[in-house]
Amino acid sequence: MKKYKCQICGYIYDDAKEEIKFADLPDDWKCPWCGAPKSMFEEIIEDNGDVFQKKEDEKETMEIEESDDLRQLSNSEIAYICSNLAKSCEKQYLEEEQNLFQQLSDYYEKYVDAKDGTLDDLLKLVNKDIEEFNEAMNIANKLDDRGAKRIITWANKSTNIVKVILTNYKEKGMDYIKNTKIWVCDICGFVYIGDESPQICPVCKVPSLKIMEVN
Repeated sequence: MKKYKCQICGYIYDDAKEEIKFADLPDDWKCPWCGAPKSMFEEIIEDNGDVFQKKEDEKETMEIEESDDLRQLSNSEIAYICSNLAKSCEKQYLEEEQNLFQQLSDYYEKYVDAKDGTLDDLLKLVNKDIEEFNEAMNIANKLDDRGAKRIITWANKSTNIVKVILTNYKEKGMDYIKNTKIWVCDICGFVYIGDESPQICPVCKVPSLKIMEVN
């Protein structure tokens, strides 16, 4: 019997324990923990007692190259980074540092250029983020930076679920979110569509009190 693992929250669908085999589930079936679609599950392969996840493509180790030619960050990127640093300081009860980072975020946010774009443009940016997360994980693995690997993993999973939501919205329009609610984890950014928030965040495991409804 085969097993399949959700790439967002880690939920495992075991054919041996379920009435319906995973392959026979309808295409619109969703993960019971995080709401991810069937396409976000990958088969788990057991080999000599060692369990590892089947990957479509093997990740190549990315060489770290030193370069003086660094890209200049945009105002929106600086605002986003400072905002995240402010949240991090809040969790560490560093009030002064939190206020300073928030002031910087507010300052740069005033100079963000508003640009018109389509849903396809947004999906392209999301896909680009996912590619960059994979590259960043290669570097973190090479440096064996556990903290960085955890943050990148959270960001990658949260961005992948955003991609799923945007894709569904593109196909179904307003009917996809009509008569339901949208929830966002205040810690990792995980997004959930449903009448009630999950009891715990499927990505970072914080309790539901940190999962906020978007009005």
